[in-house]
Amino acid sequence: MTTPTPGTAPDGSGAVGAPLPGTAGPSAAAIGAAEIRAERRAATARGARRGHWPARLGLLALALAILAMPFYAAAYYYEYQKYMTPQAPGTVVQLGANQTAAWSGSVKALPATTAPIVLTYHDISPTNDSEYVVSPSTFAGQMAALQAAGYRSLTSQEFADYLRGGPAPPRSVYITFDDGTNGLWVYGDKILAKYHMHGASFLISERVDHDRPYYLTWNEISRMQASGRWDFQDHTFDLHYRAAIDAKGDQGSALANRLWLPTQNRLETYAEYQARVEADINKSISTMEGHGLPRPLFFAYPYSESDTRANLPKPGPTIQTLLSKYFVATLTDVSSRPLTASRRAATMQNVQRLEVVKNTTPSLLLAELAQWTQVAPVDPDPLSEASQWTRTDGSKQSGLGPFTGKGPYPTGGHYAAADFRQMSSLDWNDYQVDATVTGLTDGTNQASIGVRDDSAEEIVVGVSRGTLSLSQDNVKLAQKKIADVSTHTVQVTVQGPVTTARVDGTAVLSWTSKVTQPSQLTGGFGIRVGINHPGVAWPSFTALGVSQAAPAVRTGGADALSVGQAVLLDPNASWEAAPGVAAPFRITNQELEPQGNSSLSAYGAYQPERTGAWTDYTVSGTVGRLTNTAVSGAVWVRVGSPLAISVQVYRGQLEVFSGDADSQQLVGTRALTASATHLVSITVTPTATLVSVDGTVRMTLLAKDETGGVAFSAYRDLTRRTWPTVTGLKVTGASS
Repeated sequence: MTTPTPGTAPDGSGAVGAPLPGTAGPSAAAIGAAEIRAERRAATARGARRGHWPARLGLLALALAILAMPFYAAAYYYEYQKYMTPQAPGTVVQLGANQTAAWSGSVKALPATTAPIVLTYHDISPTNDSEYVVSPSTFAGQMAALQAAGYRSLTSQEFADYLRGGPAPPRSVYITFDDGTNGLWVYGDKILAKYHMHGASFLISERVDHDRPYYLTWNEISRMQASGRWDFQDHTFDLHYRAAIDAKGDQGSALANRLWLPTQNRLETYAEYQARVEADINKSISTMEGHGLPRPLFFAYPYSESDTRANLPKPGPTIQTLLSKYFVATLTDVSSRPLTASRRAATMQNVQRLEVVKNTTPSLLLAELAQWTQVAPVDPDPLSEASQWTRTDGSKQSGLGPFTGKGPYPTGGHYAAADFRQMSSLDWNDYQVDATVTGLTDGTNQASIGVRDDSAEEIVVGVSRGTLSLSQDNVKLAQKKIADVSTHTVQVTVQGPVTTARVDGTAVLSWTSKVTQPSQLTGGFGIRVGINHPGVAWPSFTALGVSQAAPAVRTGGADALSVGQAVLLDPNASWEAAPGVAAPFRITNQELEPQGNSSLSAYGAYQPERTGAWTDYTVSGTVGRLTNTAVSGAVWVRVGSPLAISVQVYRGQLEVFSGDADSQQLVGTRALTASATHLVSITVTPTATLVSVDGTVRMTLLAKDETGGVAFSAYRDLTRRTWPTVTGLKVTGASS
């Protein structure tokens, strides 16, 4: 007989219903508690077994996710890379010291500040043979040349500020790229970064992400926008194509023309055309904003086809009229009249650009910029500068021989004509042309001087042996008899809306324009000689010069403000960036600080309409927060005069400029002890301007009683830099 193990039944079954011999049995309560505990353990075990399934499923899902993660990442990376082209390595341009020195010297004679010039690019590629595509090395060379010559590039916001009436920034260009091509990201971005330039890309927004890899993607655009080197403007949503514009099938811009509707055998009505174009523009704007871009400020015409070539009804609204409702200005590479970024172009809201192509070398680009740069009307001998003249007589000849008696004369023609500085005189006003004309015969030949070139009201001063006349569009405005001699001296003065002609110092004719927009009356001059029939001797110009004329007397208006009444640092003081436009300044009783995150320059004049007659005063203030050698602040005097003075201080440098807010020349520079603050004091008298910095007289400039008020401007090279400020700014009578 087998002896059972304690705690088991004799049969080994583990039953514990009876106590072992010689032991005390458990109580009934203990037995009940044990059974309850056993049941709980069993229930827990059963629940645990049932609970394993959700956990196991979760673990399985986690394992599958971990296994799938590399495949998902690879797919995401593939999709991202599909819309994010790798950038090419940086383009290296080898430049010698002589080359950069030549570029720097090529612009020395140009104004230090003047109207910006807009450049047009289309694409950057090392393999595309199109004449409109520049190679990366060419583009890099052009940016290097701009940097060496002292140019800076504008953001779209800065260019808009100028067109709205703000002052011209320091020597500047606005670099634009049409179509939104992928080469801007692949090649152009690193080049702009290297030379500290900014670009504006004009997008055909429907083509973004499409036709890869020719066009940019939204991923690339987002990266470009975030860099601060780019902003994005409008080139239509999907109207960048040509289509039939008449029954013959002639092609024209789908934006600028009414389209031919073949199924209806007619042109679009103007209402249909307007609805189609406005729908496209609105969709383009909303698409750009929907991808996180600011609302575009500018629009570039596809193919540069604007209303001058359109088939819209005439008279009637033009495409320019329509687009002006949406944009600060439109841009074109072709214009029926010169419209560089001048005040005239700003008024018309249409700006002509300088197109850069494959064969534009860096040196050629600088030469073309010089031809387009607005300059002051000062030249004692224009006839000695043949390169500055453009023949306008249709003869396809060049040279000034027909005007100086040397020939050759136009074959079969009866006249020769040429304009001086056709592209760089658009904003000329208050100037005087002096000439001597000889060889005038008895009514059979004549010479003339045309002023206000390409403006809304060109005036032609004609002189023959015995007659002086003023005309416009071949219509006589006035005429007078003069001495019957073969040689006459002619003086033509352009002053505001008034044109005055004097011959031999005695005969005078004058015309006052009724055009109300002053910027539409500005422009340079040209000359013309003519004969009445073949065989007659041609007259000639033996002397010619242009100089600045005194502007009309500035009284400061009926509500003139005296120097003693002026409080410059008043939070309620009126400072204007342009007529009727508040300056971007924060003003307290102690400090004036420019505002704005997207601009590199700021300007404001103190009540310019009320201070035009100011003289005999001293303005002083401490320019501070000069945190970098490329940050500066400037105090201006004689504001409103064509010879205003700007005293600009950097950390360790003083620069003094002379000229109005649109065109200034550097007249002197001095080294300063490097400091983040400089005290500037300027005293204005009828005969001199005395410039003091940090208590020491640094420069004295002669004056000719130019009057005018005060202004402040600030410049920085990067938007991330803080603005300079001016504290303690005040003006007092010079004798105070």
